[in-house]
Amino acid sequence: MLPDLEKIITADRKAREAVGRAREEAEALLAETRVRVESLQADLDAELEQLKKSTAEEISQQAETQAAQIAAATDRYVAKLTAQAQSREEEALSFLVSQVLAD
Repeated sequence: MLPDLEKIITADRKAREAVGRAREEAEALLAETRVRVESLQADLDAELEQLKKSTAEEISQQAETQAAQIAAATDRYVAKLTAQAQSREEEALSFLVSQVLAD
């Protein structure tokens, strides 16, 4: 029975060693996975920031373009109104002069 007991003890020791090695490998894989996840998260964060920045720039450029178009349209409208006012002023002045001369 003593040889059987030695075999059991040896098998138990080998099993414990195998479990220990497996645990060490699992811990190493877990640590490596954590590093990869942190790296991926950092990459995704950087990509998100770049996307936010480019989107904000695009929106800003569109707003500037729209503002310039509105300003140009406003300038054209003001010029049209000014021309109409001058024309009507000239018509009114001409009418008044004709009325004064007619009297």
